[in-house]
Amino acid sequence: MLGRAYSRLSEVVCRSLTRSVATATKETKVGVVGCGQVGQAVSNNLVNKGFKVVAACDTDRSRLLDLPSSIRHVTTPREVTELADVVVSCLPKPPNVKAASEGPDGILAGISKGKVWIDHSTTEFEQTEVYMKQVQESSAHMLESPITGGLDALRKGQMIAYVGGDKAVADAMMPILEASYIKVFYVGPTVGAAMVIKVVSNMLCCVHVVAMGEALMLGKRANIDLKTFWDGIRLSVGNSFVWETASPVIFNGGDYDPGFSLSLQNKDLQLGYDMARKYKVPMEMHQLALSVYRRSEYTFGEEAGCYIVPKELELALGESLQIPGFKNWEYDNVIEDGSLNVKHLGVEA
Repeated sequence: MLGRAYSRLSEVVCRSLTRSVATATKETKVGVVGCGQVGQAVSNNLVNKGFKVVAACDTDRSRLLDLPSSIRHVTTPREVTELADVVVSCLPKPPNVKAASEGPDGILAGISKGKVWIDHSTTEFEQTEVYMKQVQESSAHMLESPITGGLDALRKGQMIAYVGGDKAVADAMMPILEASYIKVFYVGPTVGAAMVIKVVSNMLCCVHVVAMGEALMLGKRANIDLKTFWDGIRLSVGNSFVWETASPVIFNGGDYDPGFSLSLQNKDLQLGYDMARKYKVPMEMHQLALSVYRRSEYTFGEEAGCYIVPKELELALGESLQIPGFKNWEYDNVIEDGSLNVKHLGVEA
């Protein structure tokens, strides 16, 4: 009885808090915590769309130099949070989220009534659950919002943001989110749902990359022109977003880097493995992909590009998968009938 009464009381409190959320406008003061590739892109997108980004911080202060000059550089996440109406965090790993959130200089120390915290970090959803409760206790609001679609796409405002949390808060923050993303997908109020979707999408991406490398090598050794082979699969049921966008990175060789490191990719794979253990779901393909990616990290280093996995096959077989025609290649993301599709640019005939 007491549990049900407490649950009803919590729902009443949440509804009361939600009614106090104002819809974001270009006068809403936004702060950014974490100014790596995601934080920089979000800051630039917001400023370019006319939003007021008032403050930013990063443990590597040199990253702040790449932000628009109108943004004030501060030292701690608490300062960012106190100066802003909405704080957006863009942090690489769970320990970084913990360090930025907790303690006397953290986001939670600066959060207060009516403020909104949007977390773009791909992190442990149990951690997010704890923080969301603490935020609500401060009469503030929090949304989990991991992102997907490729970092080059983010710079163009073409990534997808998953959003979990109170629907009214998500709706109120939509102007800020839509300034950086081609699609904002609300997954519901359950904390962790957005993170599960994001982590599983990265898991599938890695499985596809491993299979893509093997398929490309088969085409090469079968003496099929790799551009013809790539185009042929694009027309088939075996096509995928990874085939469309990772194969050209392999064709170009170089650093095999789409802007995301093996270390970060393996962090996401490990999060997926931990989720599978929590929910007791056997995931043999996921475990195999994690093993392959770990081996690549040990071989090439944690900062190597996350599409470098097929290079192990190239080295083992003494074959190169590089071909001409993709030096100026890039792509645009487009949403069609609810699916993420690709428009290729700069591919030489």
